[in-house]
Amino acid sequence: MPVFEYKALNAKGKAVSDVIDAETARDAREKLRHQKIYVTDIKEVRGSMTKREVVKDDMGRKTVVVSSQVPQIVTYTGVLAIIAAGVMMLQLALRWRAQPEIIVGEEVAEGMLTGVDIVVKIVSAIAAGLFGYMIIKGKTWALAVTAIFAGIEGALPFYQLIMESNYIMGMVSLVYGALGCMCLLSIAKMKDTGADEGNDKVQSLREVSAFTRQLATLIHSGIPLAQGLTACIEQAESPGMSKTLRHLREQVTQGTDFANALETCPGYFNSLYINMVRAGQASGRLDDVLTRIAEYLANQNRLRNKVINAMMYPIIMLTISVLVVTALMTFVVPKITEILIAQKIPLPLPTMILVSISTFMSTYWEILLKGPLVAMFFLQGALQKDSFKLKWDMAKLKMPVVGDLLRKTAVSRFAITFSVLLRSGMPALEALRIVRKIVGNRALQEVIQGVHDSIIEGTDISTPIKKSGVFPPVVGYMIAVGEQTGELEQLLERIAVAYDEEVDIAIQRMTGLIEPIMIVFMAVVVGGIVAAVIIPLLQMSTAGMN
Repeated sequence: MPVFEYKALNAKGKAVSDVIDAETARDAREKLRHQKIYVTDIKEVRGSMTKREVVKDDMGRKTVVVSSQVPQIVTYTGVLAIIAAGVMMLQLALRWRAQPEIIVGEEVAEGMLTGVDIVVKIVSAIAAGLFGYMIIKGKTWALAVTAIFAGIEGALPFYQLIMESNYIMGMVSLVYGALGCMCLLSIAKMKDTGADEGNDKVQSLREVSAFTRQLATLIHSGIPLAQGLTACIEQAESPGMSKTLRHLREQVTQGTDFANALETCPGYFNSLYINMVRAGQASGRLDDVLTRIAEYLANQNRLRNKVINAMMYPIIMLTISVLVVTALMTFVVPKITEILIAQKIPLPLPTMILVSISTFMSTYWEILLKGPLVAMFFLQGALQKDSFKLKWDMAKLKMPVVGDLLRKTAVSRFAITFSVLLRSGMPALEALRIVRKIVGNRALQEVIQGVHDSIIEGTDISTPIKKSGVFPPVVGYMIAVGEQTGELEQLLERIAVAYDEEVDIAIQRMTGLIEPIMIVFMAVVVGGIVAAVIIPLLQMSTAGMN
């Protein structure tokens, strides 16, 4: 069925644009008119909505895939970020020229640039340029970081525009404001249909699970695959999913095998999905396999949501703690310490430490804000190296509280995925190759690769797992029992169920442990600040009474 791209006005007179399936442009207008959308311009698009490129898989085979089409606004945003890097250097040059030439005594006069200021600004400019490059490459995380950068850099020029009528700084703030807005628009526009290099994860578990369940129901009812895809397109929730399903329908109607068509959309359908569909087609039970895949994806989505919900509470508590301490150190402590210093009262050691920290935060606030962002960039680059990635993932598994949760989550994902693949009739070697891609932890991937190699050498599955030190020992023993009894799939399912319950227990334990820790931490920090301020005030009061 042809696809038409249209521009129209809705019932409220607001301009809208989208795509719609219809036999002719007239049918498309009729469909939209029933939805109270009145077309102003409509044209048919033929395969122009996706970008295709040739890539190689692990076996060296070439495949045409729907790549992550970078919208034009994202490219413009990356270019503007690189321009903003030049603007930062221009700001540095202007500050250098405007600084006072006379130094009063041994102290640095107000407005003087220090070496730290220069280094921070240069590093910020380099980081902004690098983030711009990553945006052009289509990295969504770089857009979010650049938006924060733009807000930080644009605050001071905007203040100078408002308070000092400095129109040069007004132009600078305009650049940063435009960059921030374009980053937000690009994040909203970015709808990836391709996967990052080395990634084998489903982009949206909920969307793909819903689509899979709908398609399984339609096929089970006797509806042809192409018509089933057409019905699913109308139910798609996001433009990215709708675009992907249209591409699949186009491939299927041209005679492409459904599993091969799924390979062209790696951002939505991973190796597990594709190989299970291929097995379902070979056995003639595609609807049953799709139902099993939908259940698997729904379970994985629930498991992931459990972990995310468990991490939200400590993150929110930590964020609030940082904001409270920052507000105290930035606004409250300086006012009080000015009074104490004006009274020429000898400050005790806790108060002197507090004054030093407050001064550093107010003077070098850019380091505190930009440092984590720049560190994130270099961390992302370091994680591309296998050796560092392995050490990083091992360190995550050894973390005191979170590590146990991550380990149990990974074991549950490994067990249920391996079981589902084996039940679909897939050979163990091929199943392990797929499981290795989706476990999400480099340390576990090394263990699974060892299992894969041991099977090739003629040994069992359980021995490498027992010796790994990554998987809990009980998992290795249960797998050994499953191999001996010929019920490996059932044992793996039991492992998954058991570790799902362990994940729930670990989440409750972590939440119950973090709450008192955060409360004690806040009490110690805030109490220390209050004590450091009150002690000299009491000394001043006592001295006044004497």
